[in-house]
Amino acid sequence: MLVVFGFAQGGTHTVAVWAPTAQTMELLHYTTPHGGEPTIMPMARNALGAGVWSVDLPKGASWWTYYKFRLKVWCPWTLRYEISEVTDPYARGLSANGERVWVVPTDLEHESLVPQGWHEHPIPSFKQWTDISLYELHIRDFSIADESVPSHLRGKYLAFDPERVKQGNGGKESNGLAHLAKLREAGLNHIHLLPLYDFGSVPEREEEQLKVEEDLSQYPPDSDKQQAAVLAVADQDGFNWGYDPVHWGVPDGSYASDPDGAARIRECREMIMSLHKQGWCVVLDVVYNHVYAAGPNDRNSVLDKLVPGYYQRRDEDGTLCQSTCCNNVATEHYMAERLSVEDLVHWAKHYKVDGFRFDIMGHMLLRTLNKMRAALDGLTVKKDGVDGKRIYIYGEAWNFGEVVDNQRGINCSQLNLTDTGLGGFNDRLRDGALGGGPFSPPDLQGFVTGLSLAPNGSTGQGDAAAQAQELLVLSDWVRYALAGNLSRYKMETANGKVLAGGEAQAMGVPLAYGGQPSEHVAFIGCHDNLTMFDFITEKAAPNLSAEFRVRMQIMCLSLITLSQGVPFVHAGDDILRSKSLDRDSYNSEELIQKHVTFANTGPNQVPGVIMMLLSSGDQGTEAYDPQFEHILVVFNASPEPKELQYPTPLKRLSLHPVQQDAALEDDEMWLKGCAAHDEGAQLEVPPRTTAVFVTTR
Repeated sequence: MLVVFGFAQGGTHTVAVWAPTAQTMELLHYTTPHGGEPTIMPMARNALGAGVWSVDLPKGASWWTYYKFRLKVWCPWTLRYEISEVTDPYARGLSANGERVWVVPTDLEHESLVPQGWHEHPIPSFKQWTDISLYELHIRDFSIADESVPSHLRGKYLAFDPERVKQGNGGKESNGLAHLAKLREAGLNHIHLLPLYDFGSVPEREEEQLKVEEDLSQYPPDSDKQQAAVLAVADQDGFNWGYDPVHWGVPDGSYASDPDGAARIRECREMIMSLHKQGWCVVLDVVYNHVYAAGPNDRNSVLDKLVPGYYQRRDEDGTLCQSTCCNNVATEHYMAERLSVEDLVHWAKHYKVDGFRFDIMGHMLLRTLNKMRAALDGLTVKKDGVDGKRIYIYGEAWNFGEVVDNQRGINCSQLNLTDTGLGGFNDRLRDGALGGGPFSPPDLQGFVTGLSLAPNGSTGQGDAAAQAQELLVLSDWVRYALAGNLSRYKMETANGKVLAGGEAQAMGVPLAYGGQPSEHVAFIGCHDNLTMFDFITEKAAPNLSAEFRVRMQIMCLSLITLSQGVPFVHAGDDILRSKSLDRDSYNSEELIQKHVTFANTGPNQVPGVIMMLLSSGDQGTEAYDPQFEHILVVFNASPEPKELQYPTPLKRLSLHPVQQDAALEDDEMWLKGCAAHDEGAQLEVPPRTTAVFVTTR
């Protein structure tokens, strides 16, 4: 890490790194990002603390220069002393491909790094975490094929900047930015960006990236030539999700106009500022559970070169744990935990990030996430330029691998998140709606995809009676999710018993496990596995029309957006033009139990139909809705239209204005079949349709 004594240009710059088992340590100091011979500077041990090596750079001449370390250290995996060259895990600037660390002010306060208006630009605000709605997006995917974006901006940070786009596009807005504006108008408010820190799987210089040169349109749609051509360059092209971190604290250079020097820092900040100005908050996808490489020889190995065997988690026999797909990080160790906490604060404070999504969060200890939460809560606008308490944390709270069932300490798995305020993805909604799971036979059906009512012929789903019973069970999975995945929410279940969510079971564990709605991230599709449409294609009956497949996808989206909690939409799944109908932002278990109820439950329910009623509280109470007295949502997943009656007649019930407008705009819109008769006593809902009825005050 860089320690600066005196911020002025003539101040002393000290480079320090923790490597307690190293025998020798040298700093290789360069004046250029690539090439040239280094000045070799021996580093002193323990001058700044136990196990810390440090050296002072030349006074007044070291800003904007580059360095890396060379050390000799015993490696227990090769059983010999290794001499390795390695970069700095605390780097805040890099040369292309992370070859060298760039000497840059650690607070990034220099005019070359700060976009104009950075410190003054407004950041969108919201009252509470349940006001958040998430849209998952990949930086390169957003613009790489958008011909309305100037070619030099495609796939880059600056494609999110309307002014930059218009300057190179004759004053016209790009298609992608116009689409984001419509999504923002529809109610989405947080863009979740897939990892943008320095990752190792993409060459950062465009000239080093391989491309498919042949015209793939010459092949028929069922040919395997297209996939073969793409796979041939897959390891060296310009695309990867980014879940292979090398340096956590530096934006990746492949998205910058120049991967050397200031551009990656300044342009990443400019992207975030531009999104803020467009009304979006920005969520950063972080991966502290693993790193791309380990060992003494890999160019992308950093942590394991510095302190072999400390940062990387191992099994009892010494085998490197790779249950996350890469080299797992032992964040339960003090310095690994400290590094991750300080890095999170760095992104919040210096890049004004509004939220963090944790990859495989269940592989980290709850203790570590609590420290992160506390560190963020300590950030204030007056002191740090940001309000850390408004920053939302959520992630994948899966329970597996070497940490399963708290084997390395209490981890951030689903059943440990109750009342922590940490959000977790709810796979019960996904699996209840689609059927099966990501690793189940692909043709298993669920509530939306036709289980029992429109079977696909799969022999693995049992006979008609078994499918009918399973549909009722999966309908309960969906209902508990709609009610916020709360462990204390009570409802009549398929077996006729009234059970709290924590008493009902799913695959041997509590069906609902949350303590607060903000802990519930409602999702059905994300970047992992197949897209929502592909899942539907695999699971729906083969003879189902394209129209009804679209209806299934729209129903999946409606389940997400109408659930209590935090809705999560994967870019590309947003094909329905609609407003956000989830006005509810309750922050109590108790309020949801009182104001959210379900009809058509229990063993005698109409199969394939969920009826959810949201009732307003009295005026002056937290649950008061000034526009609607009641909102009745009917999810008809069956292949037939349904005539329904809510048990307690709701007078003046009519179709929600948004759906009325949609039906008027399109004569073929199936919403024309939605109706409420006899002042709401009788409801008509077309097949595979989500209908929202309201009682207007």
